[in-house]
Amino acid sequence: MNEYIEIIHARENNLKNVSLKIPKNKITIFTGVSGSGKSSIVFDTIAQEAGRQLNETYDSYTRLFLPKYSRPDADEINNLSTVIVVNQKKIGGSARSTLGTITDINALFRVLFSRFATPSLGYENAYSFNDPTGGCVQSVKGLVRRLR
Repeated sequence: MNEYIEIIHARENNLKNVSLKIPKNKITIFTGVSGSGKSSIVFDTIAQEAGRQLNETYDSYTRLFLPKYSRPDADEINNLSTVIVVNQKKIGGSARSTLGTITDINALFRVLFSRFATPSLGYENAYSFNDPTGGCVQSVKGLVRRLR
């Protein structure tokens, strides 16, 4: 089975023949100093190729309305799956907004946890950070002390 996304000799932007294997079915975080190539790997290589491959699955008429993705400058990109790209640009929302609140995935996790968590508390708000019953016990105790 293909356990890795494999990139061979990527040359996008400041990348100079970079080759790497990225584990699949894991959360992978790219960190490094400014200019080290994080965005070039993630956005300009992986996301670009995934978008291009996805668009190729549509008929030619539908492709007229889709964004155009060119092939990234790399010798090979193997075992790539469909990707979800969360770019680095600000999306509306308040300073307290998170990826979970903006995409509404927090609500889906609350439903999932309320049904399958052990021990199950049986109701969704028990897993909401916006509800006093959903907060960490220590946080709730600290909040109560401050409010007194």
